[in-house]
Amino acid sequence: MGGRFYMRPSPDKPVFVEIGSVVETGATLGLLEVMKTFHRLHYRGEGLPARAVVRECLVGDGDDVERGQPVFRVEPA
Repeated sequence: MGGRFYMRPSPDKPVFVEIGSVVETGATLGLLEVMKTFHRLHYRGEGLPARAVVRECLVGDGDDVERGQPVFRVEPA
């Protein structure tokens, strides 16, 4: 099941991460709304470096995403 991706906690708040930001395992990258419930999207996963630089956001704020769809492109920091 997919959901809707949001880059900020609310419309009047700054984005969780910006292009060029360095993130570490566990950092919040965005929110995923599924059936009116919001879930934090965390940076983590097998094979990912402990620290990475966010190079690109592959979806727009408010876009629908599918399960397993890449949302960010990162490189080791």
